[in-house]
Amino acid sequence: MFAVLHEILILPIAHCFQWVLDTSYTRTQSFGTSIVVLSLVFNFVLLPVYHFAEKVQNKEREARARMEPKVQEFKRCFSGHERHMMLSALYRQHHYHPAFALRSIVPLLIQVPVFIAAYGLLSDYPPIWEKSYLGIANLGAPDGLLSGINVLPIVMTVINLVSAYVYSRDLSARERTQTWLIAMVFFVLLYNSPSGLVLYWICNNVFSLIKNIAYRVARSGSTHRRISNA
Repeated sequence: MFAVLHEILILPIAHCFQWVLDTSYTRTQSFGTSIVVLSLVFNFVLLPVYHFAEKVQNKEREARARMEPKVQEFKRCFSGHERHMMLSALYRQHHYHPAFALRSIVPLLIQVPVFIAAYGLLSDYPPIWEKSYLGIANLGAPDGLLSGINVLPIVMTVINLVSAYVYSRDLSARERTQTWLIAMVFFVLLYNSPSGLVLYWICNNVFSLIKNIAYRVARSGSTHRRISNA
C-alpha cells in the first residue's frame, strides 16, 4: 500500500523537487540559494491548497463553536445511551458528523507527502556534499555550528513555535497543543539531518510565519467588520 502511495503521490512531488532544484542551480550556481528557491516555489504553488485547507478548518471550528454550548449541556445532564442519542440529534440538526473533526488535520495531511519528498531528496543528495552556504560548511551534513551543537534545527524550531503561537492564539487548547507537538516532532526528526534539508524547512517556516500573520490580520479585519456592521 505504501509503495503504491509512494509511486502515485510522493514520487511525482520528488521529481518536481529535483527539477526545480537543478534548474535553479543552473542559473544561480549555488545549491544553498537553489534550496531557498525550491522552498519559495513550492510554497507559492501550494498557497491555494493551504488557503483551501484553512477554509476547511475554519468551517470545522465554526460548526463546533455553534454546537459547543449544547454539547457541554448534554454532557452535564445525560450519560450513556441517552447522551449519545441527544448528541446524535444535535449533529443531525446542524448537518454535522463527528468524522468531520478530521477536517482539522487537513493541513498536516498536505504537509506529509511534501515532507517525505523533501526528506527523500535532500537527506542524501550527493551534489550538496561539501558545498558551503552562508557560514554553513557542508550542506550535506549537520551544521554543528556551535561547538558541535546543530544550530539550524534550533532556529527552525524557534520560527516554527512563533508561527504556531501566531496561528493558534485564538484556537482551542487541543489545537494549540497539536501545533506545539508538531513543531517538536520536526525538531527531533531533523536535528541530525543535513543542513540543506534543515535550510529548506527553515525557509518553509519563515513563509508559514508570514502566511499566519497575514491570516491573523485578515481574521481580525473580518471580525472588526462584523462588529461594525452589527
